[in-house]
Amino acid sequence: MIFVIITQAAALTKKANNRIITTVRAVFYANIAFILFLEATFMNWKDRMPSNVRDVFFKEYASAREYRHVAVDCSLGTNPLGAPERVLARLASIGNKFDISSYPTGDELFRKVLSAAWYGAFQPEEVILGTGSIGLLITLARTFCGPDATVVGLTPQFPDGPLHFRLTGATCKSIPLKGPDFAVSLEAVASELSGKESLVYIDRPHNPTGQASSLVEIETIADSCARNGSLLVVDEAYGDFLPQEESAIHLPRENIITLRSFSKGWGLAGIRAGYAVIKNREAREFIAKVAPPFSVNSIAMEVATAAMEETSFLAMAREAVEGIKKSVLELVNRTPRVSASKTHPAVPIVLITHKDPSVDLYELLMSQGIRTESGACYDGLDSSNVRLRVPSPKELPLFMELWEKALGNA
Repeated sequence: MIFVIITQAAALTKKANNRIITTVRAVFYANIAFILFLEATFMNWKDRMPSNVRDVFFKEYASAREYRHVAVDCSLGTNPLGAPERVLARLASIGNKFDISSYPTGDELFRKVLSAAWYGAFQPEEVILGTGSIGLLITLARTFCGPDATVVGLTPQFPDGPLHFRLTGATCKSIPLKGPDFAVSLEAVASELSGKESLVYIDRPHNPTGQASSLVEIETIADSCARNGSLLVVDEAYGDFLPQEESAIHLPRENIITLRSFSKGWGLAGIRAGYAVIKNREAREFIAKVAPPFSVNSIAMEVATAAMEETSFLAMAREAVEGIKKSVLELVNRTPRVSASKTHPAVPIVLITHKDPSVDLYELLMSQGIRTESGACYDGLDSSNVRLRVPSPKELPLFMELWEKALGNA
């Protein structure tokens, strides 16, 4: 009798449990269906895109949306002298040399030309081509960065580097430079390394100040990175304003990736050509998986080759820039309430700061037709700062006249 009662009780309990399980399952699936309904009804493409792309704050260059009259353009950091004469002649003679219906060819030959121009400081196979230093930075970010990566750099520095690192979900840690001279200290960067960094990013010459850290400093921080298992990216977009022997390319370190561009010193920003020298074979193989094919077109390679044939151009450009910059800095130094950052004499950019933080220096200069680059697009700066690229020799007298009108009594 007791056995029968126990058996019946167990059966009733099992039946009740089955009902509970069935009910829980029904509620669970109903909730899933409701969530899917809400997603289908109310979510859109913005909700489904990567949050690190959607949520990263983007600071657009002020000069990119400037439609007022510009008398002297001192914004983008190109060569104030323009391109070499040989390049202009080569462009005129290209004619039907290239079949533009075909994909670009000749990149292997172009790598050999680059190696020869550097007197064998690197091998052709150690080169990755890209659309200027920006295109190469995007490729490096996609190759080495992600939500688990940390990148260390400076504040301020070239904004596109940290931007594209963050777009992958990486954490960017910046070492602030202190105004008003904004002196770059790579020793301070090295002291902040934790050993968990994927990349350390240094622009040299530095953007926006135009400073050039010594090769000894680069070598020291490269050694710190090597001990931590990190790669050092040295962005030498402005590197052609320094003698070739001062490039990080010459340092015998496999953990250094050096970026070069034809946009600045060579005055060829319009062809969108650059290259990375990567001596670590394994790193090159990873980058090659990600780098877009045909990123430098045949005409760009032809034009860049023509530029490198004009061997005296860069030395002449450095000398000219140094003379113009000396005049500009003398003008800045005798202007009340503004100051210039530390800077290299032959690099065409410099950071200018108004001593009144409430002054919009970009607007003040633009009121007289001088277009610069507002500090507001850089982390760590604001509208009281501008990056100024020195004017061309022809524009220098007009620049000085307009500067006096804008800032003589400011």
